Amino acid sequence: MEISLNTKIAALISQYPFLRNYLISLNPHFKALENPIMLKTVGRIATISQAALMGGMDAGELLEGIVAEIKRQTGEEISVKLPEPKSLRTPEERQEILKSIIRDLHKGVDVQILKKRFLDLINEVSPQEIAQMEQKLIAEGMPEEEIKRLCNVHVEVFREALEKKAVPGLPAGHPVHTFMLENRIAEGIIQEIEGLTTPERLSELLDKLSAIHLHYLRKENQLFPLLEKKGIVGPSKVMWSLHDDIRAQLKALKSSPGLDERLNNLLTALKDMIYKEEHILFPMALETLSEEEWYRVKRGEKEIGFAWLKEVEDWHPLLEGAIPPLSAEKIGSLNLDTGQVT
Repeated sequence: MEISLNTKIAALISQYPFLRNYLISLNPHFKALENPIMLKTVGRIATISQAALMGGMDAGELLEGIVAEIKRQTGEEISVKLPEPKSLRTPEERQEILKSIIRDLHKGVDVQILKKRFLDLINEVSPQEIAQMEQKLIAEGMPEEEIKRLCNVHVEVFREALEKKAVPGLPAGHPVHTFMLENRIAEGIIQEIEGLTTPERLSELLDKLSAIHLHYLRKENQLFPLLEKKGIVGPSKVMWSLHDDIRAQLKALKSSPGLDERLNNLLTALKDMIYKEEHILFPMALETLSEEEWYRVKRGEKEIGFAWLKEVEDWHPLLEGAIPPLSAEKIGSLNLDTGQVT
């Protein structure tokens, strides 16, 4: 068997089951592999390179460690495809490159030039790295307001890399499943608004869209505090501020509806928020929080309420062996027949 940085974690564990315990013992971020659901979803798409990003490890060292463990356990000599030099950068070097790209972005350097620099120097980035980068920039004196101002452009620089990150298929009732279910409903309302040629139904649809407030409220009161306890503060503050902007835009449009630039700006902000959630916030949170912590998020949901959903299925963290087999569903897909839409 040949192993490279592009080898999938699930494929490795399938062939060498002992690697599961090895990886879990190697890094606390890999503890998610204890959960068969995470192994069958995230593990199926995550490569050694991506696992190293998630764990804040050097990809080359992780690759060498896996090869050494296979030889120790089996005596087998593994053929290794050596990584590209840019993949061997340390986490500290990667952070400095990311920060320099964002600093230049704020100085007005063209986005396309910076995208090329990113692809040339790093090529891949994890949601955790983006969160760490924003937090370090704030700690070094860059105002939160300035990061918020160009938040969408930050995402644009890293978009090609982020497109590779998928939220795994999650059981109905899991808080992230519920958030994503609400996002699909929000997208439907946005499409309805975008299809309007006259303003007659705009007020009705804006009233319906206003339920997104509950979606944001659950993030702010249930999810963000747990991330902040893990030291992830900056991204939550920036996203909370963007929530407030969207609320203000909605309020202004409801008081004076119109098919105008204000409406276009609101719909763009909503779509950008959905993208940030599903490509940065949720993957990062799934890697950061334990099943027990997600259950704490779950317990407080009903008190706040849901956007557009009458009810949400119950969910509890499951012990290994009590987890039912997954259906062969697409990674990142949702069981959209769960939950009832009002």
